[in-house]
Amino acid sequence: MFRNGKLFLPPPRDGSDFKELFKRLAAAGAGRPLGKDGFPAGPWTPELLAEAISRIDSNRVGVDLRTVQLWFQENEKGISTANIRWLARVFGCDDPVATSEWQMELSAAQSRLSAKRREWKRAGSSVAQEIPDTALTATFDDETDSPAELTRDTDAKEPRRRFSLARKSEAFFSHGSPLNLPASVFAGMTALGFLSYIIGIHNVTYERADGLVKQVGFLWAANWTLDFMVFLPLFFFFVIELLVFWKSEGRRKLAAQGDQVESDDAWLRNVDASSYTY
Repeated sequence: MFRNGKLFLPPPRDGSDFKELFKRLAAAGAGRPLGKDGFPAGPWTPELLAEAISRIDSNRVGVDLRTVQLWFQENEKGISTANIRWLARVFGCDDPVATSEWQMELSAAQSRLSAKRREWKRAGSSVAQEIPDTALTATFDDETDSPAELTRDTDAKEPRRRFSLARKSEAFFSHGSPLNLPASVFAGMTALGFLSYIIGIHNVTYERADGLVKQVGFLWAANWTLDFMVFLPLFFFFVIELLVFWKSEGRRKLAAQGDQVESDDAWLRNVDASSYTY
């Protein structure tokens, strides 16, 4: 079933907890756009899902890649209420009714996962367990298991991340198609060319003292036409391809699989280190 050009799967309502439900939906690629051949584009990856959630217009905070990676891993981590809303938007294919149904299904699945975790903790706890430890576990049972995880989860309870020009620039180059920025530069220079023709500066002539007529103007300046309409878009294209490769694939080939999370954190630290330069 397809909605808005995306693969749509209705809520199963089979009593699955969040981990079981999410694993099936991610493997099926629910909410992913159809490929050029009209078939599903394939399963979700943490990077693709984090990018899809961050692209939602009303989601100003976005979601951390580490948070999404925890959803894919075999652990006891659940999902916050704020992120349920965005995940329902993805699985609901931006359809209001389907999004509402998926929001209820994901909330129920998260409640079932929380109930299972409480049972596991009660079964594994000893009689001598201290009361403060039990209260602390219950406090963080609804969202994540520790305060450290709560601070990493970018939901509505966390203060907004301060504006970073370095991160915005990195996202501008690494998100979306590598043709977006070159096409924008080319379109802008084309618009300037038409504007120069409209206001009459595309072709300007003047006569020197020796009687020689010289022709200048916007369209006769190679640094305005060739540089900005050909060479600069090509340069941006290769820079974007190189940046996306090292961000997504190149570093993973050099780092061990167990160091994936640390590698992603190191990338963000390198971007943040350039904030002063920007």
